[in-house]
Amino acid sequence: TRCSAELTGPEFASREAALLAGVDVWSSSSVLALHPGALHELEVVCPGGARSVRARSVVLACGSRERGFGALGIAGDRPSGIYTAGSAQALINLHGCLPGRRAVILGSGDIGLIMARRMTLEDMEVEGVYELLDHPSGLKRNIVQCLDDFGIPLHLSHTVVATHGAGRLESVDIAAVDPATRRAIEGTEQNVACDTLVLSCGLIPENELAREAGVALSPVTGGALVDDRLETSIPGVFACGNALHVHDLADLAAAEGDAAGAAGASSARSGRVASSDPVVPVEPGPGVRYVVPQRLHGDGCPVTLSFRVSDVARDVSLEAVSELADGGEMTLRSRRARVVLPAEMERLEVTVSPEAALVASRVIVRVASANQKRGDA
Repeated sequence: TRCSAELTGPEFASREAALLAGVDVWSSSSVLALHPGALHELEVVCPGGARSVRARSVVLACGSRERGFGALGIAGDRPSGIYTAGSAQALINLHGCLPGRRAVILGSGDIGLIMARRMTLEDMEVEGVYELLDHPSGLKRNIVQCLDDFGIPLHLSHTVVATHGAGRLESVDIAAVDPATRRAIEGTEQNVACDTLVLSCGLIPENELAREAGVALSPVTGGALVDDRLETSIPGVFACGNALHVHDLADLAAAEGDAAGAAGASSARSGRVASSDPVVPVEPGPGVRYVVPQRLHGDGCPVTLSFRVSDVARDVSLEAVSELADGGEMTLRSRRARVVLPAEMERLEVTVSPEAALVASRVIVRVASANQKRGDA
């Protein structure tokens, strides 16, 4: 059982591993394909050779991958010295190797911010962090603890437009960005000398396996479309963690994994009997980029809706509203917020009874003015 405690990363991982006591874990193995059916079949390659595994339920917990240099469309040379934040983290933390002496960080994702601090502690010079958007992509606490406390500058609305170097990176060109179009402004380029470029430009849920299996994916999150039991469009296949949508905190990803595992086990035991509860679609409203889950069963059980706002907003109300078939609406849950950021995932717990689900056309999560008066359910 998990308890509330302040843990380092290795401590958290150790406690998670301890919970696997009695579970058969195949390490150094890879699933090549998932074939859905009455019994789902997985093609697995492991140290003992290729194997086929059949299961009543499958939980997709594949995590996410970093957006690489090739996806950014940066002009110039292709020298060594360009790393994703995760690669730089592995070099320093796992292998004890410094990636360089003078670094530029592109993107203000949390791992990039943490690596700015880590490289500074290892006596590297971090010239600055450059973010394409007009607001940081990482958590506020990481901005304070990793940049402000170490005097590392954060340049918003700036990006790298070119790299230079023969064999090894020698410098990059930085340009200001128009916040409206997010395009580099011509004539604002400046050359910055560095031998290391660290990319912290976001995570992409790893779902090639799900896509090939025919699981319906969200064009916004890149993860599966799921219901409140974290079940995908294929019965008996569940998704969780960063494979479903990118999380800020490992705690929340682990809790979501617990929920998906419990739902998967229940489904396997019951033989995946279809639920008779009415299903209500959940959609993002004004000011909200996406919501997970995308479907609710009206069974009266509390469900946590996780979502991200589309822009920075202050003094607002976060609302989950049920639109009724007669054109009216009913507020399921609302919460005041002094400030909301796209970098920080928001959550609202709602409950939809079977009676309410029968008259609801959909549930919308939106950002509204805190001064706007609305009735609660």
